Amino acid sequence: MSFDDTAREPDQMFSLNRDLTGELEYPTKIARFSNIYHLSIHISKNFGAETTKIFYIGLRGEWTEAYRHEVTICNYEASANPADHKIDQIMPETHFIS
Repeated sequence: MSFDDTAREPDQMFSLNRDLTGELEYPTKIARFSNIYHLSIHISKNFGAETTKIFYIGLRGEWTEAYRHEVTICNYEASANPADHKIDQIMPETHFIS
């Protein structure tokens, strides 16, 4: 994730509250965050301090063993022709939380 990615629309936003006891939980949209392999969190604001300190971020969920899926359908080209592979924009499958 780079700072350019912070302009993208996040998959979910949270309005954070002060949590001195560390007991607040923020529920996520289950449909958007199932089978996550990479998660980027952007914290854009704090409560008025000059610096932001994060002491703990806890994530809950179920652990699943990594599964490597082998290639099942593929085409081999001796010499690739870029005209055959027109793509307007490549969007990585990354989920962002703000």
